[in-house]
Amino acid sequence: MSKTSGALNTAGKVIMYIMIVLVVIGIAGGVTYFFLRSRGVTFYVANEGQRYYSGMDGASIWLSPGETHSFSVRSLTGGEVNYSVKVLANEANNFGFFADQEFHRFYGNDEQNDDYSEIFGLKKSINGFTLTIPEEMTVRRAIEEKFGENLQLQTELQEGLCYFVLVVTAGESSVTLWFNIDELQLTIDPPSVVF
Repeated sequence: MSKTSGALNTAGKVIMYIMIVLVVIGIAGGVTYFFLRSRGVTFYVANEGQRYYSGMDGASIWLSPGETHSFSVRSLTGGEVNYSVKVLANEANNFGFFADQEFHRFYGNDEQNDDYSEIFGLKKSINGFTLTIPEEMTVRRAIEEKFGENLQLQTELQEGLCYFVLVVTAGESSVTLWFNIDELQLTIDPPSVVF
């Protein structure tokens, strides 16, 4: 009888330790959840295994031309989020241009002219959205599609800058993702490879 009693005693201890670990994990998760909520983090945007949380500084990403890029939008608890999403001109990399003899600013604080969502084929669903970057898309080509082909830039565009920004908003929180659409150029110069 003592062998059975010892085995039950050991099994009881193992179950007790498992329960304690689960309670500690639950408390840590709850504290983390309420800490993030107090800092304005209510949802996140996920793309290619990366999560970008609302209320944070945002991030810079590269989106390759000729592909459709999928993003999911989730609350901290994993539920659905009532959100809006837009592709806008990046205010930080602003410049002037003439389109059909009329002067414009790339970012001019004009909601209609600053919105490039249609150019990038933005499609929203309940759980996320997709962006389609057309093959051989450039910043100049995006502006030409919006304002017409008779375009004169005031300054030369710089490679590697994020001229567009993806803004996902839900309530008072938002996720800001600056993105670059330049072609990734690979130069082979033996004995090294230069990106």
